[in-house]
Amino acid sequence: MSKIEAYDIKARKKVSMKNPQPYLMKNGSWALKGTSSETGINLFKIVGRQKPSIGQSKFETFKNLFTSRQCECDKTC
Repeated sequence: MSKIEAYDIKARKKVSMKNPQPYLMKNGSWALKGTSSETGINLFKIVGRQKPSIGQSKFETFKNLFTSRQCECDKTC
């Protein structure tokens, strides 16, 4: 997973973003929302017209693991 940096107003410097999530703004541009690794406040970084590709977090990996299991009735439960 690549390290994404954004400016933290409270710390007054660039910090790494925890749990970045893509966000589509009203004007069609993409941004990343996440939390600061130092102060814990919300961070917002505009990235442009192309949707950013972010590696899956550990939570998403486990969520996909348990939601895509096959049960006895051969359905995805």
